Amino acid sequence: MPAQTEDVAHVGVSLHPSRAYSAVVCGTTVTPVEPVAPARADLEGAIAAAASAATRLAARVDAVTVDIAPLLLDTLLRPESDVPPVAVVRIVPRAATDPVLARSPAEIVERRIAGRWTVAGGHDLLGNELHPLDRAGLAAVCAELAAAGIRHVAVVAAGSQARPAHEREVADAILAVVPGARISIASDYGGQGLVAREATVVLDSALTSFTDRLLDRCERTLARLPGDLQLRVARGDGGYGTPSRIRVTPVVAFGATEALELCGAAHLAGRPDCRVLLRHGDHWVAGEVRHGLAVVRPAEPAGVGTELVVPTAVLAPEPVAHPEGLSYRKADVPVVRAAADRYVLACVGAAVSRPASWLDEVAFIESAAQLERVRRDAEERATAMVMANGAAPGTTHIAEISTVAVPYSPSGTVRVRVRVAGLPDVTG
Repeated sequence: MPAQTEDVAHVGVSLHPSRAYSAVVCGTTVTPVEPVAPARADLEGAIAAAASAATRLAARVDAVTVDIAPLLLDTLLRPESDVPPVAVVRIVPRAATDPVLARSPAEIVERRIAGRWTVAGGHDLLGNELHPLDRAGLAAVCAELAAAGIRHVAVVAAGSQARPAHEREVADAILAVVPGARISIASDYGGQGLVAREATVVLDSALTSFTDRLLDRCERTLARLPGDLQLRVARGDGGYGTPSRIRVTPVVAFGATEALELCGAAHLAGRPDCRVLLRHGDHWVAGEVRHGLAVVRPAEPAGVGTELVVPTAVLAPEPVAHPEGLSYRKADVPVVRAAADRYVLACVGAAVSRPASWLDEVAFIESAAQLERVRRDAEERATAMVMANGAAPGTTHIAEISTVAVPYSPSGTVRVRVRVAGLPDVTG
């Protein structure tokens, strides 16, 4: 976990629809701040109250990290919310003929889709072209999009994780006829599964305008406060990103609350490696923290109804009525039973979070030397990403790397996952 000095305060704020929670971490001291309600209407008051409390506790306050995940989910769930319609452009060899296959299994995703178009094209997992890009069909789709007046577009191509050329050409063509369109493309996120990748970019595109407005309010609030406070935004992997990065990829903020709860509980217990038991309503869930980072995987965030390709905390229901009697107490890491309020835990986790990045890709290798090159390239790109998320030079490290064979694929097909973390850059 990042070092916390006694004279520097770190502020974590978790924004929920009806209430904003915040806490100040100063060294080993954690001070919860009185919740502000309603958060959606008085977001500025919540941030200002937390920052003011921090200045009373420390000589310097360097940053405020906000968890916007609850507001993002609430915005998608409320039918009356001002979320723009999204056009979906699939790039696959041929259009789906079954209406069920043409839809998303998640109602929250399908509700935001104004129309679907298919352009022939796409690649397989190894980047081999399945069908040449149908440029005549693309021109027709662009004309229809321009006529429809839809300015938010989600583009997903088969195999774009390995070769994004078709996606990028389609995005460029759409921008040429719809200047200023907000386009989300699946190759920016990697991951596997057309359904999960499509859901990710639909939600990403739908939330860009709302996220812009939300972060504008946060930045204006901090600008009015004394000092030079940085704004950071919690990610679903338990790390944080800069506001400029989150504006471009708001979907990476999904699921942040649960990962922050795990990190907050581990921080309060002084355990960088532990299993954490969290009380969610009337039941317990279990997650893990390794090296101060929540264990995460691409999964289905609570309330979404379908898997996304951005990583979120791995939480498993714990059926035991009395968690102190758990059978894994003698496992390789200690078990922490979180005693603090879950909202306080999320704020603590936000306050102590670190810049992070994640890559999830498929590659084809024919030798050990080629595998090493693939891993090294992924590490370098993930490191560049975490630097863009606010990590200080020289502080980045590989938090996790795995290379596993992809089943039911040609020999040599591997899935590479890389996670990089760093320490905050406080020089600015």
